[in-house]
Amino acid sequence: MMPPVARFLLPSTVGVLLFLVPYEVDGTKEVALGIIARWIQATAGEHMRTFCAFIFITAGIVTPLFTWGPLALRRRYPMLADIFVTGPFSALMRMAGAVFCALTFWAIGPEWVIDENTGGMSYFTIAGVIFCIIGVGAMLMPLLTDYGLLEMIGTVLRRPFRKIFNLPGRSTIDALASWVGASSIAVLVTARQYRGGFYTAREASVIATNFSVVSVPFVFLTAQVAGIAELSGTLYLTMVVIGVVCALITPRLPPLNRMQDDYYAPVGRQVHEEVRGDMSTWRWARHEALARAAKGPGLVELLRSGSRMVLDVFFAMMPVAMTIEFIALAAYHHTGILHLITTPLVPLLQLLAIPDAAAAAPGLIVGFLDQFVPALIAASISSPVTSFVLAGLSVTQLIFMAETGILIYRSKIPLPISHLAAVFVIRTVIALPILVAVAHWSAG
Repeated sequence: MMPPVARFLLPSTVGVLLFLVPYEVDGTKEVALGIIARWIQATAGEHMRTFCAFIFITAGIVTPLFTWGPLALRRRYPMLADIFVTGPFSALMRMAGAVFCALTFWAIGPEWVIDENTGGMSYFTIAGVIFCIIGVGAMLMPLLTDYGLLEMIGTVLRRPFRKIFNLPGRSTIDALASWVGASSIAVLVTARQYRGGFYTAREASVIATNFSVVSVPFVFLTAQVAGIAELSGTLYLTMVVIGVVCALITPRLPPLNRMQDDYYAPVGRQVHEEVRGDMSTWRWARHEALARAAKGPGLVELLRSGSRMVLDVFFAMMPVAMTIEFIALAAYHHTGILHLITTPLVPLLQLLAIPDAAAAAPGLIVGFLDQFVPALIAASISSPVTSFVLAGLSVTQLIFMAETGILIYRSKIPLPISHLAAVFVIRTVIALPILVAVAHWSAG
């Protein structure tokens, strides 16, 4: 039997090295999770397209069988039923995704479906990246969350985080996991912590919508795609400022300030960050970390729970998320509906002295569907001021239904789509004037 200190130190150290420590490879800094994901994608090569097609088409075929098929099937395969039994909206999105993906894979559909900017981008290019990141991250995430590290960090940082953000200290790990790793991983961490009884509904909602920020590498990638690579540093610093401002303001407004401070009912409260009176903060942090490590999962249980999460994300979340992204890209590239809907926003952008206001307007709202589309719109605009604003929205709006939004929606965190949309609007209203001011100062 491994001693408690070793059960805490070994998994937690590996978790930190995988998720939080950036390494320099080929002149760029990236966490080990990203390096492993890129290696898997590079090794898979063209086989990644086949893998993506298998996932989306399988989900589209199996979902209606379990959702509307015989009850005996669900009883015989309960684990598969948990993944494939869903509501009408998700079922229809998965089936539609299977059709669109198949048409794109075999290049036999209309141009607006199989175009590399629509079906190809959604179901293969972006999906391939996300499959690799979330696949590795979901399997290994318990190393970061289940062996005492969050208990130690949470106890040490309890007071400043409570005072500034009214959040538990352990939420700093969520922020770190996203800032140097990926926002989707941070959402998975938050959802897991809420389901385990370590966050209340309000805390989990605030953290998922304000601290699951995009990673540092993604900020620089966004700047490159938007054509403002020389402003990458400015964009990153602006994102930090906007992130802090939004984290201070958004939780104090509806709907987040109306969320209940209730723990997930099936497990109740499991967190004890308050320092015991007869112990120092450090001694209590150590005590809590070792107690949690002693209850951490063994290797078999770790692999089992990780595999279950991977299957759920791959077959349940990704088909819906990528179909939402496909719809957003198809609407932007092949219809004028987004321009029509955002026509009332054009005078506002003109008032803010944003060049190419009509072309930029869709970028203000389409980010709710997919985080990358505003940056793609920015790439087609010649004004660096406008490109900076749109790139900034890509990295600060945070509620993207094609990734983090659908992860939150599918989790146990009680945030309906209407609440997610409201937070998206609030963050946009806060971010836009800051981005405009910085854009005119740095790129004007």
